Amino acid sequence: MRSRHHVIEFLKSGVPGRLLDIPAGHGHVSEAARGFGWKVCELDLFPRPGMQGVVADACARLPFRDGAFDALVCLEGIEHFEDQTGFLRECARVLRPGGRLFLTTPNVLHLSSRVSGFWTGQRVMRQGFVNEALTLRIRNGPRLYHGHAYLIDAFRLRYILRVVGMRITELKLSNPSTGSMLLAPLVPMVWAATHYAIAAGRRYERHHSGRPTPVEVDRDVRRLALSPALLFGRKLVLVAEREA
Repeated sequence: MRSRHHVIEFLKSGVPGRLLDIPAGHGHVSEAARGFGWKVCELDLFPRPGMQGVVADACARLPFRDGAFDALVCLEGIEHFEDQTGFLRECARVLRPGGRLFLTTPNVLHLSSRVSGFWTGQRVMRQGFVNEALTLRIRNGPRLYHGHAYLIDAFRLRYILRVVGMRITELKLSNPSTGSMLLAPLVPMVWAATHYAIAAGRRYERHHSGRPTPVEVDRDVRRLALSPALLFGRKLVLVAEREA
């Protein structure tokens, strides 16, 4: 299933409320959400004709009061943003306690992507290297559109969400990678390396600080590291919840 369809299914099955769609893009998710009864506000730096919402910069303070929304959608947006921590902190601020964030972004850690990263440092070899040429041709005032210059991996995304007061509650397998499926025999080695890294990290922390990572945190990281969604999906599709 495609990442957008996952998000639409989440919205369809949830209790309708106030939804912020950022960046709204072509408006497909907003239109679907309105059909399910959601009250949607769209936000984008590059508004389309007929967009129902506000023109604003996702890397600045969002023009909404604290706790204004019951849910927030960020579909293929965060990989374009310079200040990802600031953006997610603002997402947490404008969500009510218990509100949910539906976020999708390219997955840089599926198995095939890791092979490409080993050889070139890039997620996909056929897309070439990140560079400034295209970015500098697309401007809206002083802001730049960066393309995929800020791809983020699942572990950093999890970390930032925890820092700003949110936690991942669901992760969905989306856009399965054929190359990663063919590399499935490597999963036992990934399993072994993951368990070794967690155990070694605990020994390191106990020796240097005397305060090893809580077991429940290690368990959560291990679950993420070995998730089929992470190992085989070309897209990360997650639901995060704002904690009280």
